[in-house]
Amino acid sequence: MDVMLRWMLLIVGGVTLIRIAAIAISPLDLHFDEAQYWAWSRQLDWGYFSKPPLVAWAIATTTAVFGNGEWAVRLTAPLGHAAASVILFFLARRLYGSTAGLLAGVGWLCMPAVWLSSAVISTDALLLPIWAGALWAFFRLLDKPGWGPAIGLGVLIGVGALAKYAMLYFVGCAALAALIAPGARAALLSRYGLVSALAALAVLMPNLAWNASHDFATIEHTAANANLEGDLFNLGEMIDFLFSQLGVFGPVLFGALVFLLYRAARRFGALSETDRILIAFILPPLVAITFQALLSRAHANWAASAYPAGVVWLAGQLVVSQAGRRVLIGGHGLNALIGAVFLSFTAFPPLADALGVGGPFKRARGWDAVCQETAARTAVPGAAYSAVLVDHRALFFALSYYCRPEVLERPLPPIRMWLLRAEAANHAAATAPMNTAYDANVLVVHMSEGYVPVVWEDFRQADWLGRTIIDLGGGQTRWIGYSHVSGFAPVTRDDAFEDRLRTRPTPPVLPGEADPNLGKASP
Repeated sequence: MDVMLRWMLLIVGGVTLIRIAAIAISPLDLHFDEAQYWAWSRQLDWGYFSKPPLVAWAIATTTAVFGNGEWAVRLTAPLGHAAASVILFFLARRLYGSTAGLLAGVGWLCMPAVWLSSAVISTDALLLPIWAGALWAFFRLLDKPGWGPAIGLGVLIGVGALAKYAMLYFVGCAALAALIAPGARAALLSRYGLVSALAALAVLMPNLAWNASHDFATIEHTAANANLEGDLFNLGEMIDFLFSQLGVFGPVLFGALVFLLYRAARRFGALSETDRILIAFILPPLVAITFQALLSRAHANWAASAYPAGVVWLAGQLVVSQAGRRVLIGGHGLNALIGAVFLSFTAFPPLADALGVGGPFKRARGWDAVCQETAARTAVPGAAYSAVLVDHRALFFALSYYCRPEVLERPLPPIRMWLLRAEAANHAAATAPMNTAYDANVLVVHMSEGYVPVVWEDFRQADWLGRTIIDLGGGQTRWIGYSHVSGFAPVTRDDAFEDRLRTRPTPPVLPGEADPNLGKASP
């Protein structure tokens, strides 16, 4: 076995075991998006309201083997990034040699965004390993055109799109590669390129059929994320996005990447075909999302697909000189330090609280306490609730996970989602909306204090039961309110309703505690 491969496997194995151990001992609850993906995994399908299906399939697999604990829900994330690092090792070794391979593979493992993404289950944790595999298959098709590489490339593109539609950037990257690299153009315009396209379409077709039968819900939600209805010039958002990439790729490595891209633009005619192709897989996601940020907004991770090629190209460019290797090793070392700090916070959140940086963990804390408080209220003698109504999708999925029947002595009544508007805006509202079948005696769990009176408008009778403040640590709290309603008769969502929304007092004037003991947070 190649000595560099041996080192790569030892490093990736060690880092992955540490990451799995960290999520296994972490007291953090599931973020409500993670709980949503878990809920999807209970009912497997070819698509869901806001995402393609692969994340649900992955969770269904790991939880079928290891149970429904938080670490098992998240397990695919560290395993997926381990696979990506090994793939990128092999790709960089093929293109630039064994040393570049090791530096590229380790570079992927050490990226700050990968440390974060390895601790939560998300679509990126599935997309990026598949993207790395498709990049490997693309170069293999160029080296040895044939049916196998062509079908493999197409299948990986299709499976990647089942993880996240951002995989379709790969098609744009390949098109740019064909434009600037003759070898890529010859391969993609051949019959093998057509076979790849057909294979990708065949894999994606069931999801497209699901979308067609569900009013293209996932595709419309993805398009809505672009949010192009407001001011279409947001220089501050663009600058924020670009600075956020220092935290995605790492401060040293992102700076080096920008410098090398600038240098490549000045010497484009002297670039090798390999360099041109890799640049074609770096620039489109970065440029497209930077432009999106200028027009509206963009999250830091939206351009993450630029970095599989980015880490390979950076390693290939810098490994050739001693100064370049120092930049790589220094950048990886800094990223590893950032990752170690983050992993410590994940495993021991009170450490982050003590240092005053526990705020980002707020959304992954306190959901189990909300469940226990809600379960206690439904168990009050004589309550006999027909349903638990929630006013926020975060509550819907958090209660679905933490109040699942296997962990409660007495299962919750059916959980229903209140609709702010006539049309469903999320998976919970689309699949479990409030209706008259559950309107006799309903416990409402409020997370949005300002919407309490708005929820009450949809019922003939409403009584305030009290509120509870959930301690999230680090000085952070979560407000949860409870009310009892009956007689579901939703008001018309017309212009008058919208006017009431705009003019409602915030916070609303609510009655006093009906029972002070019910207003206390559960331990």
